[in-house]
Amino acid sequence: MIFHKLAPLLALGLNLLLLGTALAPDRKSPREKLFACLAGALAWWNLGVFGLRVSDDPATALIWEQLLHIGVIPLPVLFYHYVLMFLGAPTRSRALRAGYVLCGGFLAVSLSPLFMSGVVETSWGYAPAAGPLYHAFFVYFQAFMVLGLARLLRSYRGMESSFRRNRTLLVIFGVVVSLLGGVVDFIRFILGWEWLYPLGIPSNAIFALALGVAIIRYRLMDVGVLVKRALLYLLTSLALAPLVLLGLSMAERLLPGQHLEGNLRYSIILLGALAIALPLLRKLECGLDRLMFQHRHGVRNALIALGKELASVLEVRILGERLTESLVTRIPLTHASLKLYDSAADAFVREAWASSGAIDVEEITIPAKSGLALWLQATGRTLVLEEAGFQPQLGPGILDAARELERHRASMLIPLRLDGQLSGILVLGEKLSGGIFEQEEIELLEMLVGETAVALRNARLYEELRNQVEELRQTQQQLVQSAKLAAIGELAANVAHEINSPLTSVLGYAGLLLNQAPPGSPARDRLTVIESETNRARKIIQDLLHFARRREPKREPVNVHDLVERALALLHGKIADGRVEVESIFDASLPPIWGDGDQLTQVFMNVVVNAVDAMPGGGRLVVRTETRDGGDPHVAITFQDTGVGIRHDQLARIFEPFYTTKPERQGTGLGLSVSLGIVKNHGGRLEVESEPGKGTTMVVLLPLTLKLLERPREGGPS
Repeated sequence: MIFHKLAPLLALGLNLLLLGTALAPDRKSPREKLFACLAGALAWWNLGVFGLRVSDDPATALIWEQLLHIGVIPLPVLFYHYVLMFLGAPTRSRALRAGYVLCGGFLAVSLSPLFMSGVVETSWGYAPAAGPLYHAFFVYFQAFMVLGLARLLRSYRGMESSFRRNRTLLVIFGVVVSLLGGVVDFIRFILGWEWLYPLGIPSNAIFALALGVAIIRYRLMDVGVLVKRALLYLLTSLALAPLVLLGLSMAERLLPGQHLEGNLRYSIILLGALAIALPLLRKLECGLDRLMFQHRHGVRNALIALGKELASVLEVRILGERLTESLVTRIPLTHASLKLYDSAADAFVREAWASSGAIDVEEITIPAKSGLALWLQATGRTLVLEEAGFQPQLGPGILDAARELERHRASMLIPLRLDGQLSGILVLGEKLSGGIFEQEEIELLEMLVGETAVALRNARLYEELRNQVEELRQTQQQLVQSAKLAAIGELAANVAHEINSPLTSVLGYAGLLLNQAPPGSPARDRLTVIESETNRARKIIQDLLHFARRREPKREPVNVHDLVERALALLHGKIADGRVEVESIFDASLPPIWGDGDQLTQVFMNVVVNAVDAMPGGGRLVVRTETRDGGDPHVAITFQDTGVGIRHDQLARIFEPFYTTKPERQGTGLGLSVSLGIVKNHGGRLEVESEPGKGTTMVVLLPLTLKLLERPREGGPS
């Protein structure tokens, strides 16, 4: 009997713990207030049952019955209201309004004989004597509990998230147990089956514990602590049961003639038992920590170890892979993704990703200007996606993005900040266990992301230093190559000069033999070919000498077509070897321009060389000339190839000195840089368009303005 009388105290303590956790955060949102009301009603019921079970006379028992029903009557409608909020469903429904109306009506008549005519004594203590309206109250009570259960079951079938399903299933279990206990209690006194044990209080305790787990959805409390404390008190009670029984027996024997009030006697014995138990509580709690929360400690230790490992990683790619793979395997998770800011896309894109293979996950890019990214940047706070709908400061755009991520089985977003700026986002999937992230785990993950930010900064600094060293090495090689090319150029000029003398002799003797050969003879035809080819070779050498000669730039009227043909002639061998077909489309009405012929020839040669090199398997090069006005008359020389094209990230750098996309030792990276300088010195500009895989179009624009007809300043690259 002693445990029967003290059992309500255990349920009371449990519900008071729930009430305290609902009020502790000092929040004022409707859901916290509603849960506090529900926990308070349960606690009031437990207190009333305890008073009822220690009552010694019917009058006192009737008072306790009337008091406890003040807590029992609102319970079903409060529970139904809570279920609607738990599921995120609309709370303005006719059923809910009707429930509150019925609740008010039963509270109004709860003290009258129409509701309860008195109490009857049973073997388990006093029970209410039902009045005419008590049966209607029973129907109201069970109806709204069943309504809440039906809502939970309907939502449970449509849930994809494993931890939501687990949590909802736990609430369903608590409701079913509570319903069964309530049915037993109502049946036993309505039908007079006194032999049945009143299960209302044990089922009430289980119901309260289930609700405690459910409110994890709102992050009001750590359910692990609740479970641990409840189990701790239960084990302590079982361990002290012999002491309590011994105390009761001794009290009755030592004071046989005294009639102590039941409340006072039980309270003294309970306080004495708790005083004896205090030294044991801490040891029991430590043991329960090791037994119940071994997995949580394992996750914590894994996260701490991972933070130490990341500090030694000096490559961004490896850092991301190590982070995501470790989180997926050690927690474990369905998936994890590290998104870093990409300036080209102006969004946070996947840098590293790992998956357990349990589900298929699509990649989602988060734009940098989206409300979600701006919120993470402004607050620097972790966003638990399932809680997003309960944060009033989040706008509709953020909620839509959160729901989209949640549909892809993401559960949490942790911002990664560097120097006060959002540089990345760690997206975590659900736990494979179906559980939620405990508050301690979230704090550890935030600390881990902070360490990741430091490691990311170190990795980027190391990568930048390595790139600078590599760029310096390439620059040194290019300078050496440039010096070699300059020396080869000097040598080529000397060789061309030496070859020019024998060619003059060949040309002279060919002319003499040609004069001696009779007209129409085969020998005369052969000598004509020799003379023609020798003249062509001599012209090429003279152009090469003229082009390679060091001198000050000289501006004069020049024909663009002659310069283009001159460049193509000098590169005839390279064009032929590269199997490139050249098509020239010249505008015959093109006027002369004022410029340095040798420098412009160099520009055209550099452009043609790049075009031929971009077509390693052969292709087509179209050279077009035309006049463009648009308020600023220019001569446009367009070189359009069918080569491999230039990537977008390379396009902005092609005019940088020593930057080249060609293989090592095949380019100096100076051609386009020098060409740009020459064109700018002529008052013009270079334009380029390219599409990878389809080719490149380079346009040389040279002015036809009156300013150009004046004497331009001399100088410029040679």
